[in-house]
Amino acid sequence: MDTTAGKAILVTGGAGFLGRHLARLHAELGSQVTVFDDLSCTNSSFDCPDLQHPLLRCVHGSMFDEPTLRTLVAAHPVVVHFASVVGVGKTIDNPVETARNLTGTLALAGALTTDHTVLFGSSADVYGMHSLLHDRPMHEEDHVVFEHAAVNRWVYPKVKALEENVIGAAAARSVNVRIFNTYGPWMDYPDAKRVIPQLVTALARGEPMRLNGDGAQRRCFCWYEDMVDGLCRARSYAQKREAGWTGTINLGNDQPTSIKSLAQLINRLGVELRLPNAPVPIIDSVEKFYSQSFCDDWHRMPDISRAREILGFECRVQLEEGLRRVLTAWRDGVGSFSEWTPSSDGSGYALPSDKHAERR
Repeated sequence: MDTTAGKAILVTGGAGFLGRHLARLHAELGSQVTVFDDLSCTNSSFDCPDLQHPLLRCVHGSMFDEPTLRTLVAAHPVVVHFASVVGVGKTIDNPVETARNLTGTLALAGALTTDHTVLFGSSADVYGMHSLLHDRPMHEEDHVVFEHAAVNRWVYPKVKALEENVIGAAAARSVNVRIFNTYGPWMDYPDAKRVIPQLVTALARGEPMRLNGDGAQRRCFCWYEDMVDGLCRARSYAQKREAGWTGTINLGNDQPTSIKSLAQLINRLGVELRLPNAPVPIIDSVEKFYSQSFCDDWHRMPDISRAREILGFECRVQLEEGLRRVLTAWRDGVGSFSEWTPSSDGSGYALPSDKHAERR
């Protein structure tokens, strides 16, 4: 049984993709939800349909505004902390801004009490180039490896790892969820920052899909509704622990695919759905994909045995079906989520012509 109903929940970074879906679902479950966001991400908005609910309010503000943050934390016994810089490119170009995330998390941790429960949205990035050390899925206690300090690519995961320590040392009961690649309709719209939105946007525009290197690197992709379900389970689990308890859990799909295979699948499905009339070229990048070079040859697959054992977590939507839903949304939509309406269970968006987007 969910323990959230009737409790006030604060979602920092709640106007982002996962934040808004999680906020809406908690409102549908009967919680008073406050979304706190500075709207600095080009894809974040308080106007999206998921944030229109009588039990949900939006507050525009910064994690660096400590008085406001303390007031909000004091009024919300449950905190979901998602506020963060988004996108590898932004991290590389703005390492100092990325490092400042830690300042906001320190302020948040200082406001927490033994009466609070915190879910921290960490990242699979904390494992770094894991596959260079281990020939197996990533386990929560594994060692990690990064390139040298001149490579800005790794500032973000180093900060995330420190934030895990900060949240874990706070007075509250807490769970650090390492979120692996997630995707869904209109993620990163209109500014595609991550791999599936980048490939789908290129296809929809009839432009070549560009790979970082030869595309042999393998990743796992989790449908957003499965991820939101796992996040709710993790929050509920933490909420039942004693004060001061902390834990770390991987969430994601554990079925890997190469990035080149992903691009080929998106190309095939897009043509079947007549998003473009013909496939687009898939180009191996021999130049720097970002403004700074870094190693991208490593593979990423989570060990989700802990999530299965203690949360009952499973991924129900497989990659091909999920991509069909994403591509159908592009084909039948208007190029934004302005015409979307919340799905019947409040967990996502649904177009009138996209009935299968609702949770099954």
